[in-house]
Amino acid sequence: MCFDTFRRPGWVAGLSTLGTALFSLAGSAARAESPYARDALTSAYEQASRTILSQPGVAKKGYCFVFGAGRGRLAYELARQSDLRIIGAVEDVAALAAARKALDEAGLYGDRIALQPSSLSKLRYRDYAAALVVSDSILAEGACRGSAAEMFRMVRPDGGIALIGQPAGCPKRLRRDELEGWLKAGGVAYTITESDPDGLWARIDRGPLPGSGEWTHMWADLGNTACSGDERTTDSFKVLWFGEPGPSIMIDRHWEPVSPLYKDGRFIVPGFDRIVCCDAYNGARLWDLSVPGAARIAMMRDAGWLALDDEYLYVATKGDCLKVGVKTGEVAESYRTPSGGLDWGYVAIDGDLLFGSEQRPQASYLASNIGSGAELKALGLSKLGAYAEGNQLGRGDDRFLITSKALFCRDRNTGKELWRYADESVIANPTICVGGGGVCFFESREPSVVADEDGRVKMPQFAKGASEHLVKLDKTTGKVLWRRQAEAPCRHVLHLSHARGVLVASGCTTIKGNYWYHLRAFRDEDGSPMWQRDVDSTFADKDKDHGKQDKHPVIVGDRVVLKQGSFRLEDGAPLGLAFQTSNCADCAASMKHIFTRNSGVARMISLNKGGAGVALCSAIRPGCYISIIPAGGVIMLPAFSAGCTCAYTIQTTIAWLPQ
Repeated sequence: MCFDTFRRPGWVAGLSTLGTALFSLAGSAARAESPYARDALTSAYEQASRTILSQPGVAKKGYCFVFGAGRGRLAYELARQSDLRIIGAVEDVAALAAARKALDEAGLYGDRIALQPSSLSKLRYRDYAAALVVSDSILAEGACRGSAAEMFRMVRPDGGIALIGQPAGCPKRLRRDELEGWLKAGGVAYTITESDPDGLWARIDRGPLPGSGEWTHMWADLGNTACSGDERTTDSFKVLWFGEPGPSIMIDRHWEPVSPLYKDGRFIVPGFDRIVCCDAYNGARLWDLSVPGAARIAMMRDAGWLALDDEYLYVATKGDCLKVGVKTGEVAESYRTPSGGLDWGYVAIDGDLLFGSEQRPQASYLASNIGSGAELKALGLSKLGAYAEGNQLGRGDDRFLITSKALFCRDRNTGKELWRYADESVIANPTICVGGGGVCFFESREPSVVADEDGRVKMPQFAKGASEHLVKLDKTTGKVLWRRQAEAPCRHVLHLSHARGVLVASGCTTIKGNYWYHLRAFRDEDGSPMWQRDVDSTFADKDKDHGKQDKHPVIVGDRVVLKQGSFRLEDGAPLGLAFQTSNCADCAASMKHIFTRNSGVARMISLNKGGAGVALCSAIRPGCYISIIPAGGVIMLPAFSAGCTCAYTIQTTIAWLPQ
């Protein structure tokens, strides 16, 4: 699906894998006057478009599907009154030719509107093609043709709407009993409204797919579980859509950017100082926002800088957090860090609470600094090639953790500061998580770390002299609920996750030339130890490769899963599962599968079949950190292979639909 110009919808069945161009390379300028002669239906089409677009929740951008597009008159009015891109299916070949001619004269065909021949009983399109579905033929003819089930199949989940009907005064009146009978025969749930002058309309709202999950923070959720909770993934799948945004706007994959996000049908794709919002079910670009200085990298050593809820996307950039409307992409507000002069680090949303952390200016690695070598200079390294830069920035033994000086909480509706926690300590950004009524993290009270001036420290220094402490704050007041000295036997990185009343610390250490992976479980109620596991590498040869130090576990229900093994959350009992994966890419999970990179390609690994896996696509390479997310009942992968010089022929954003 091409987002910028709406010229290559990749959801056309039978054509999608070819990316067949349905839209001209350059649409002519739209003219003001209608190409249609005024007649008895002119005012009906104008009124119908106004009625449709005025309904609550109806999309004004993205894709609209016209089920029975007739001569293109409803498509024309909707395009004239909105920013929708419109696809229409037409059964009558003569009507199709006339419609194309008229819309071309209007300067809309091939740019805003495309019509195609198709049976209305068996449409030729992929599922979930549009956020808005309407019908011209039902409006004009007053008769319900084709399959209501096929019409409904085009409505995208999690917010998609179909409005089928006609305004009052149409020459051929639509009977309510016929409309209701047609919808019932298709198994479609609906609500009917009938008034003057709006007329008779059936509204069909499509909710979330049953069992679908979300991915609202870097590691999926507030608990950093890296599991979306999606229950719809299966071992069988098909391409749902593909296309833009392509690699040109992305951060080089070697630099490990933040993961994409998903909620309520919206797919948030982070780029190079840029954020793109797409419809997760058909790829329509909804908005594109430039955010200079926001593109943080080496994210396995940092905290996520994006958080998504049903109304806003929160974006940490320098000393601010931007509150971006998810429907418009416009910045509604901007919040500063409480003390000023410090950068906004961690960002998370929990109900009405907006959490943040304060860190040293430019403590986080920034993609925008790579060209000047500022990041390499901070590490005391010489200027290297892009691939080597990526390795040095985040990978390798004894690299730096990003730390914060304070944590705070605001009311996300008013911006009012509710509390701020600052002590004689620094907080490890990758360990901040929310759960069990609190905010949890590891802090270091080592004097040399507290005195650090750039916000980047190494794990041996962070844990020097048993100075590391596990802390829980009350999330609404900031009160310290408990603080406990807790061993973090990790040399390279330290992560913390929360699930089901258990805190799981994880990391990696080199022992006699081999890599060991450590899990430490603590009770959420008081921080007391529960169990620990130290796991030697199962795949010794692969673990000599880059990126092995930074593995983040996934917590799926009652299981803690590493590639080297899986363990029961409540007591650490081994569960036997182990699987192969590339070291420099990390894992995301649904309730049934692990998604990662192996042998260079996107791969899905079954949690219930002993680690058996299948390639999603052998010609597409995922990025070097979390890039595949299973959420909303869809498997999504942005073009995170940007910067890759390996022999992978396709660089595209793509979504698969489990079968």
